[in-house]
Amino acid sequence: MSLTLRLTGTGGAQLVPVFGCDCAACRRARREESHRRRPCSGVVTFNSAVTLLDAGRPDLMEHHPAGSFQQVLLTHYHLDHVQGLFPLRWGVGASIPVYGPPDDAGCDDLLKHPGLLDFSHTVTPFVMFKPAGAAGDAPTP
Repeated sequence: MSLTLRLTGTGGAQLVPVFGCDCAACRRARREESHRRRPCSGVVTFNSAVTLLDAGRPDLMEHHPAGSFQQVLLTHYHLDHVQGLFPLRWGVGASIPVYGPPDDAGCDDLLKHPGLLDFSHTVTPFVMFKPAGAAGDAPTP
């Protein structure tokens, strides 16, 4: 059994460098790309099942081509956590399960026009569940 977590974005909604900020951290981030904080996103791999954890990166499709993941797990529906799903929803192919907490309004445009994204998988925070395509018997915490 194998489990890995790779964080591909750890910034808040304001990111780093923050627009207009001249603190030492923001100055350094402007000089050195490795110190920039990108929108929230990550990749969880459990055996051969790949799950995107949040989808905050607007360049999501550049980093995750079609077929490279089985589902998406959203922590919540703020725009900085879902903006990468907007172009993805108009894709072609099988539906992609999207797991997330209950939120009827969510990012309402995504819910009104989901395209190939399947938002019917509501999960309860801190309750274990087994996502589609998960290999093995261990549930996802």
